[in-house]
Amino acid sequence: LDFTAMLGLFAVVAALLAGLAGWWFLVGSQQSSRDSDTQAAAAQPPAKDEGGKKKKKGAAEPKQGLPPKKEKRDDKKEQKHPQQVCMFKGHSSDILQLRFSGTCKVAGTVAEDRRLIVWDLKSLPPAQLMNLPLELDHGVGCAFSPDDKFVAVAMGRSREVRIYKTKGAKEGVQMQFKTNHTHGILSLDWSFDGKFIVTFSDDPKDTIRVFKPTGDLLGQINPGALVVYSCAVSPDSRFISCATMQCDARIWEVGTGKDGYKLQGKAMELTE
Repeated sequence: LDFTAMLGLFAVVAALLAGLAGWWFLVGSQQSSRDSDTQAAAAQPPAKDEGGKKKKKGAAEPKQGLPPKKEKRDDKKEQKHPQQVCMFKGHSSDILQLRFSGTCKVAGTVAEDRRLIVWDLKSLPPAQLMNLPLELDHGVGCAFSPDDKFVAVAMGRSREVRIYKTKGAKEGVQMQFKTNHTHGILSLDWSFDGKFIVTFSDDPKDTIRVFKPTGDLLGQINPGALVVYSCAVSPDSRFISCATMQCDARIWEVGTGKDGYKLQGKAMELTE
């Protein structure tokens, strides 16, 4: 070999020896550090918990940097508003409407659990006068007769009206009639004189229909508006009103005319 080749071989061997020496030094320093930590831990007394008891060997130490666990809230404790008087409990699903009777002696609720519950308001919390399952359908609205003896229920799927006795769960339906609405019923009202029942839906034409409690049609109302938001009966049972998206209230009259007791027609329109 010439001098240049020998010099290169010598440089490679020197680099290998330097790398081996560095690795040996690193391993030795790590081992000495472990030995010193073990000796320091053996010299310390056993740790105690907050109660003064010695911790068992192998017990899991709490992880550093994690937030403390939050205490579980007791969901059974109900939050009560300071002005809350009572609570109606009895339904197992969403309540769609609560309606007080004209005498305020009873109230009715209908829900998606297909039940009608009539509540006795003579004592608080109210007791259940009737808990009635509605067969194959659910109620979307309810209303009471003026004497509180009957309660009318508007059905969601069949779009019919059923009338029950307030205390007659075993007697079943007393009256039942179709409303012929093409869309779902939104609300139901029983006039204060007890002579007619009003159903309100989002039908594009016959939005409001007026019936006798026997099911005879007294008339139908097409407000002539794209959207009707609500419907109401006046306390003297003379007028039926509705609120529309045109920022006005339109009123129709119900009474006795040449053709007898029926929907007489539009009486007035309230606008700005």
